[in-house]
Amino acid sequence: MTLASIVPPDGDPRSVAFWEWVMTVSPAIAFLLPLAAVWLLGGYDDFQWVNQPVTFVQGLGILGPMMYPFAAFYYARSRWNQARARASMAWPTVPGVVDTSKVEERWTKSGTFYKLALSYRYDVDGNGYEGDTVEFGPPRVTAEELIEGLAKKYPAGAKVTVHYDPDDPATSVLETSDEMARQNQWQIWLFATLPIGLSIVAAIRNSLP
Repeated sequence: MTLASIVPPDGDPRSVAFWEWVMTVSPAIAFLLPLAAVWLLGGYDDFQWVNQPVTFVQGLGILGPMMYPFAAFYYARSRWNQARARASMAWPTVPGVVDTSKVEERWTKSGTFYKLALSYRYDVDGNGYEGDTVEFGPPRVTAEELIEGLAKKYPAGAKVTVHYDPDDPATSVLETSDEMARQNQWQIWLFATLPIGLSIVAAIRNSLP
């Protein structure tokens, strides 16, 4: 059995469900694997929380379970949203109208995040629905130009083409691009590499006389 036989290829109808499942289970796996690996390497044999220098392996055993679950979740969420964007290309479409459209900013220690707070109305088979998804992706992104561009494209009152899930008409999207889904990739790299970097620094400091 190969990895290719387990992971559905891009465009496969099963990929949305697969990555949704991975998004659910991967944080738990990413938490347990570093603990198990460090335990098998004997990293916890003489480990103490207080007044005890830590080795590289021990540092990884502490920081890995804290940060790798976030890296796993963000990666799986990105792939899930990309799969949803590709699936939406084949969804049926209906006309809709934008009710509200506003760019929201949120300042954090990691930087400024942007969101297009948008709502639109559309009808499917005589039933009215409301949607708020422009593109499938994280709820807030650091790409200001992307959000500002979408805000100009979809002002309040604009007539739009709505792509809706035929199995669940309440699920809809305006853009079928996966550009939004590929945003915030830095979060994956941050949580994946930070435990290694900090463990190296701790090991070097503890080795100094």
